[in-house]
Amino acid sequence: MKKLSLLALCLSAVLFASAQKVTVKGDLKCLKSEQSFNIKFTYDNMTVGKMSEADYIEKKVSENNEKEAGKGDKWKEAWESDKVNVYPIKFCELFAKYSTKEVSDADTKYQITVNTDFFEPGYNVGVMRKDASINVTVKVVDTEANKEVATITITNALGRTFSGYDFSVADRVGEAYAKAGKEFGARVAKACK
Repeated sequence: MKKLSLLALCLSAVLFASAQKVTVKGDLKCLKSEQSFNIKFTYDNMTVGKMSEADYIEKKVSENNEKEAGKGDKWKEAWESDKVNVYPIKFCELFAKYSTKEVSDADTKYQITVNTDFFEPGYNVGVMRKDASINVTVKVVDTEANKEVATITITNALGRTFSGYDFSVADRVGEAYAKAGKEFGARVAKACK
């Protein structure tokens, strides 16, 4: 029985150590009267693992082109495409669901900018896996006053699918963005009660 209790304690310590952390600076209550937001995504000064994004891309393109001519160039196209066509959609879907607010392309009173600071693509090779994770900084700016009203940092948003069939980077990292969108949406909903 002691061994089981010790195992449970160790397991919960590991889960707690890898838990997502959300920090809010500023006040989100000002968003209460707003029904829609324009959300912009940036990747300024993003690191991928322990490398700058530029170095990571250069390495992956080179490695893939060595294996097969043009494969690295296709990989780079997919990398850039996912930053526009996958990650923002995953974030916005869960933000809208949990905040009960809408996401709009139109100009809105408050501009929300989500910058990805850190990106760990993880891997899934069937018998071994490492979850993807991201760190993002979300800034909320009152566009009329040109004033930042809140900054939210979300660290270690983990991404993996429930089924475990997340063999592509887009699937794993997309789930990390969904998790971050859910957390941000929940904070907005709580502040707007």
